[in-house]
Amino acid sequence: MKTVVGLFSSVAQAEQVKQALIAEDYSAKVIANGDGTATGEAEGEGIGQKISNFFHGLTGGDEDVHDHYATGVNTGGALVGVTVEDDEASEVADLLRQHGAREVQGKSVGETQAAYAAPQATDTTGQTAIPIVEEELQVGKREVDRGGVRVYSHVVETPVTADVTLRDEQIRVERRPVNRAATAADFNMGQGSVIELNATGEEAVIGKTARVVEEVLVGKQSSSHTEVVRDSVRKTEVEVEQIPGEQTTKNRY
Repeated sequence: MKTVVGLFSSVAQAEQVKQALIAEDYSAKVIANGDGTATGEAEGEGIGQKISNFFHGLTGGDEDVHDHYATGVNTGGALVGVTVEDDEASEVADLLRQHGAREVQGKSVGETQAAYAAPQATDTTGQTAIPIVEEELQVGKREVDRGGVRVYSHVVETPVTADVTLRDEQIRVERRPVNRAATAADFNMGQGSVIELNATGEEAVIGKTARVVEEVLVGKQSSSHTEVVRDSVRKTEVEVEQIPGEQTTKNRY
């Protein structure tokens, strides 16, 4: 929680902004010194003590702040205090300034120093200075992960077929009738001679050779692009309205 306090030049201004705060569902407290007592407070307690008690919770007993605001109240001014959530403090402070608050300050509950001090109108030699605030857009860059790829490699087996012509030999033994005169060679071959004849054949022999037929290249390339960043900035605009005075007439005698 945070307490926001505004100092107004008159009790009328303070009461007006109190009603505006109530219309916005905020609970406001007004401290003034119109008749020696604070508006909305019980009789019997002096304005100095009321302000002291009020700011003791706000500033932890900062006497300089107490004396400063006590002077403003004792010269006909009034204080408006609102306790709100932290994220509502800036909105309430703007509302107080819009209704004529000369000074606005805020403090988180439990802190010992002001946690929010808004730009304020400064009274110098009878002149009121109104600060003109303007925001500037600042655009930076940060690196983000855009995702990537993960490449796996593994070996797979695929069945293949191939045709090959093989040669086979067979041994054939046959008898055939012959009618001729025997010779000495015929007698020699029949005396313990042995004839061997082997048949040969072909069989498929499988061999493999490996060749690189393709490559997968993995890498990164960078490019740049221009992106339009859209946002809004705030600035203070001051409008001056002429207030007409009373028309006077000259008396003739």
